[in-house]
Order: sequence, then C-alpha cells, then structure tokens
Amino acid sequence: MLLSEDDVALFARVSGDRNALHCSPGHARRTPFGRTVAHGVLAVLGTLDDRAASGEGADGGAGVTAVEADFGNPVFPGVRYRTEALGGAGTGHRLLDGDRTCLTVRVRPGSPPDLDPLPVPPARTAPRHTVADLPPGTAVSGAYGPDGLDALAGRFPAAARLLGRTPLACLLWSSYVAGMSLPGENCLLGRVALRFLPVAASGPVRLAYTARVVHTDPRFGLVSLVGEVTADGAVVAEAEIEAMVRTPAPTASAAALAEHLSPSTRLHGASAVVVGGSRGLGAALSLALASQGCEVFVGHRGDTLPAALRAEAEGLSGRLHSAPGDAADPDWSAALASRVGRLDLLVCSAAPPLRTLGVAAGDLERMDAFLTGAVRLVSAPLSGLLPLLEPGRGQCLVISSAALREPPRDWPHYVAAKSAVEGLVHWAARHHPGVTFHLARPGMLRTEQTNSPGARETAGPVEPVAAGLVHHVLNPPPADGVPHVID
Repeated sequence: MLLSEDDVALFARVSGDRNALHCSPGHARRTPFGRTVAHGVLAVLGTLDDRAASGEGADGGAGVTAVEADFGNPVFPGVRYRTEALGGAGTGHRLLDGDRTCLTVRVRPGSPPDLDPLPVPPARTAPRHTVADLPPGTAVSGAYGPDGLDALAGRFPAAARLLGRTPLACLLWSSYVAGMSLPGENCLLGRVALRFLPVAASGPVRLAYTARVVHTDPRFGLVSLVGEVTADGAVVAEAEIEAMVRTPAPTASAAALAEHLSPSTRLHGASAVVVGGSRGLGAALSLALASQGCEVFVGHRGDTLPAALRAEAEGLSGRLHSAPGDAADPDWSAALASRVGRLDLLVCSAAPPLRTLGVAAGDLERMDAFLTGAVRLVSAPLSGLLPLLEPGRGQCLVISSAALREPPRDWPHYVAAKSAVEGLVHWAARHHPGVTFHLARPGMLRTEQTNSPGARETAGPVEPVAAGLVHHVLNPPPADGVPHVID
C-alpha cells in the first residue's frame, strides 16, 4: 500500500481535516516525525482498498455496520507498506511497516444507512488544546458534510464499495472532529470505533454531530471521546474515539542555563557555528555560547529563527545570527564561510528525524537514507568550515549519543549513523591536529526527537548538558590527534 502527497491533499480537502501535522511541512518538521504524516483514516482507506483489490474483504460491496481501527505507528506518504489479513470474526486487516504494525482495522458486514450527505464548510483552523484544556464533559457540536466524496471514492473505489457511502462519510467525520476540534492541532489518533444504525431517512441529508470528552489521562496525554452523528434528528452512527494530545517539547531556557553556567564575557570576540542550533540541545548550546559573549551563527531550516529562541537570547552578552538552509548541502557551509570570515568553534548537533526502523528488507532503503543524511550533516559542515578553524587552533564539538553504549532495539539506523559520525571525527582529529575535537555522548534528552510519553518519563533537560559542554569548550584539553569523548 502506497499513499502519495496528492492522496493526503485530497483527503484533507474532502474530509475537512486540515490538521497541520498532515498539511503543513513547516509545522510537521518541528514535530518528532520530521515531515508530514498521512491521516490515520486515510491509511485505513488505503489498507481496505489494497486488501479488497487483492480479492479479500470486498464482500461484494455490501456495506458495513461497524468499523474499528487502532493506530500504532505513523504512516508516511511516499513509503510502501504491506497489508495482511487478520483472523477472527468479521473482516480484519493489518498495515505493516516491516514487522511493526501501523494500524489494524476490522469491519462488520451489513446494510448501513443509505444517505447522501450534503457538503458543509469545515473549520479552517484547529485549536491548540493541551490535555489540561479538555476535562471530562468538554463537548463540541456542529454540522458536517464531506465535500467531494465521489472524488475520494474514485481514488479508493474498492474501499468505498466495501464501506458504503454513509460509513465512509462518518469515518471522515471521525478524522475531522479529532484533528480539527477535540483534541485539535496536537491530536495523534489512537482508536476509532463506529457503529451504524438503521434510519428511515434516505437521499440528500445534512449531518449533525456531538462529541464529548469522557476520560483523560494527563500523565500520558490520552483523551477518550464519545460522539453521535445524526441525520434529521435520527442517530446514524455512534462513535468512540481515543487520541493522544501531543505536548510540544519545552524550548531551551536562558534562565535554566544560568543555573548551571554563569553568564560572562569569556567568549567575547569569538565566533561559533551551531549546525542544528534552533531546537533541542542545539538551541541550548546556541544560548549557552551567547551567554558567554560569543557571536553564534545558528544553522536552521526555515526562513527565520524561531521566535521563542530569539526571545530567550535577548539580554545575553553575545548574539545569535540566523544561518538558514540545508547544512547537508556543501553550498550552505561555503556561503557561511564567506560570511563568518573567522571561526573559533564548530558545533555539529543536527540529525535527521528519528523514527523506528528495523533491518528487514523493506527497511533498508530508509536506513540508507538516514545514514547518508546523518553523516552529511557532519561531513558537509566540516568540508566547508574546518579550514576556518585551523588558523586559530579552534575547536569542533560533535554530538554523538549514549545509544552507542546501550543500542535501542528500534534504532539500528541511529546507532549505525552515530558510529559512522564518530569514525569520521576520529579521522578528522588525526589529520587536522591543529583543531581540538570533542565527541559528546549525552543520554536521552527531552527534545522533539524523543517527544513521546515514555521518553518524557526518563529524558532529562537539555540545559545542564549544554552548560557542561560549554564548560568543556571553555577549558579544553590540548589537541593531541584524538577526539576527547564527553560521556
């Protein structure tokens, strides 16, 4: 099963679910996923269509009286997935990424209501609720009608025949109400269960809905909803929806840094480049260096530095300078070299988005891409900026990971990439003895790369680590042809 960016755009237009995680590359880049994600319900349609097209699950296009979908891992456009049948009652299928289950879906064959929902203009923006904003009893209501249902049915004809028109519209509503209302922009869909009821109405109708929160789990950011879809006052579908409310990782704080690194002017007149310096540990390092009087050129994607980072830098003795672009492109470091002129410190803190992978045959292409991207985010800056470090006997700090000591099961690509980066730094230290090289191996940190409920329980703040690394840079050991490893 393969979904495209066009499929995501079509689903967003028809369903009205224009959640930024699916439709805004800039927003999605700042999430743990690093790129736009396909709607969960879109992946359900793709799975059902793939299985039905292969001769399984179509059931003659009789329609369904219930749909249950559980979502376990994200589905990305442009990635090919495998589908397989599930055992048990009803018709069930699973979508797999290697040996990892992305979603399961079960449908119960039957005769659903035969309605033709009239289109209704959807909400244009989604609220940014936190789980604290959604206590039990929080409710929403309104009218709903997908716009262009025939176009979506034409893209997934077997799934549309299997479901029937009314169940298809209600599935789209479940995506819309979760992604654009409750919980809204920070929603990660976990489960949808719909039961369809016979009604006397037929033909064109305007659908209405209600949905309310019945349970929350603040520790893990989980929200449970129940809802109803009605046509002319008669209940067409009953819904249970479970979602996780994603909490953005905290931004680096100058005040928190000051608790571990006293502001000074020790680096007044010095200049530094921080690759990947706008988020997470890189942002904390940018602020820590500026707090010592350094002129810091912050490498980042997007056109401008995040407003939160600029605000944190106000009042520091040094300054942050925006250096937008793709640091994996040698042209970026070449252009920056002419702009900086003289360089005292290069920090390589960028890495590609970290997603789970294995070593199954279907994983290898993405593993190769991750390895190439991770190494290029160090090798390209070195190629263009290392010559600027040598005249002043500057320093280079490269962020590796404690994962090399205890490799996580789902991160073989990450461990391999960090191993390759460390090998490159060892080579550079041997052949550029005038530069002092540092390899830092921090443990799990609270950043967007690791922003999951489980990681939030164990990950540490970035500020103490950044402060410790800058202490190390302020008091470096002599260059001796071997990188200095900081655990």
